[in-house]
Amino acid sequence: MKGRCLWLAIAAVFTLSLTACSSGNDGETAAANANSAVVEVMQVKQEPLNTAYDLSGTLQSADSATVTFQASGEIKQTLVEVGDKVKEGDVLAVLDDAPARIGLEQAKSGVAQAKGQVSAAEAGLAQAEAQIHSAEANLSTVKKGASEQQLALAQNQVKQAEDAYNKIKADTDRYQNLYAQGLISLNEYEQSQIQLKNAENTLDSAQKQLEELTDGATDEQLKAAKAGLEQAQSGKQSALASKAQAEAGYQNALASQEQAELALSKTKLTATVSGTILEKMAVAGQAAAAGNPAFVIGSTAELQVLLPVQDSKISAWKKGQKVDMALGNETRTGTVTRVYPQTNAGTGTISVEVSVPNPKKDWFPGQVVKAGLQVSDQKGILIPAEAVISNGQEPYVFRAVGGKAVKTTVELGDEIIENRFRILSGLQEGDVVVTAGAEGLFDGYAIVTAEDAAND
Repeated sequence: MKGRCLWLAIAAVFTLSLTACSSGNDGETAAANANSAVVEVMQVKQEPLNTAYDLSGTLQSADSATVTFQASGEIKQTLVEVGDKVKEGDVLAVLDDAPARIGLEQAKSGVAQAKGQVSAAEAGLAQAEAQIHSAEANLSTVKKGASEQQLALAQNQVKQAEDAYNKIKADTDRYQNLYAQGLISLNEYEQSQIQLKNAENTLDSAQKQLEELTDGATDEQLKAAKAGLEQAQSGKQSALASKAQAEAGYQNALASQEQAELALSKTKLTATVSGTILEKMAVAGQAAAAGNPAFVIGSTAELQVLLPVQDSKISAWKKGQKVDMALGNETRTGTVTRVYPQTNAGTGTISVEVSVPNPKKDWFPGQVVKAGLQVSDQKGILIPAEAVISNGQEPYVFRAVGGKAVKTTVELGDEIIENRFRILSGLQEGDVVVTAGAEGLFDGYAIVTAEDAAND
């Protein structure tokens, strides 16, 4: 009776259809109506009854990341919009890459040039090493003296030079007698003298070479051979230095190419994490600077809210405690994940971070929720006030059963929590109750949910 009296006292808050409630016969007639009424429904569940929803906060993603541009330039294209789902590595926006491509081509040209310098330095080193081998062989020859083959060759050359000289000497003596007798010209005589002189020089050279081979190398020859080797070794050191310098230049050119490739890759802005695009700041055609935020990516499977708790009440809040969250007609249970260690400037409140499960992703960042700390385990069934109808007798609701509206009498409790009635009897956890559109229904009336109607 106490619940009945409460209901009569607040019946004026309902907008009732007198025609709909005038008689039971009208309800029976309407049950035969072939048209289905579009309604909104909710599933009944047990909820904490003693929560005071005295706090509010704005939902936000529990896990979000701001993606910023890594390079500067004009934004040529954006490829995603708010609400789109992306994977890590997906391209989100593209900057003008013409300057970066030019830089890369220049870097590649520098690499090719540096590689050519390395090749030239390697060729110079090979030549220097060949000169060392030649100088070492020459020094070895000078130190060892002539071989039997070289000595025999030199002796043979001396023998040939002597034979040639003796023949030319005999011819010259004969030409001298003929010239004295006036039988040959002066020119012929002089030619014979020149030939004799040449033969004499050839013989002298062959004899000296044989003498050197026989006596061994002189100090001057040994010094000259050593000097040749030292010069060749010095040439190799110079060639090695040139090669090292060329290789360093090549490595620098490769590094410049890598930097150019990196600069080109940064013209494509990619997702750093997987999730949903929550915010979009990038606009095609605008200029972007490195470090400018472009998108916010996050997951909405779990949300969080910062609640401003008065410092005088903060002692009641602990990590791990359960918090009732209300959004419209729906409530959820969140968990305290952090109590901030200092007050907020100018407000005297302390922020408490609460995680909110959102498996269906039907709560969204930016929505304002009411919250209250659970202080006991007492629970009951609460339904929105607009779901309860009265015809002047007993309050009732419509349950959705098999596509039909089933009129169900309910007993109301004394308390009203967040414009919701407590149901003492008539409903069970799991029942589906019409919350919007109930005023025009009759028992047995065909109904369809707004969600199903939208899908059709």
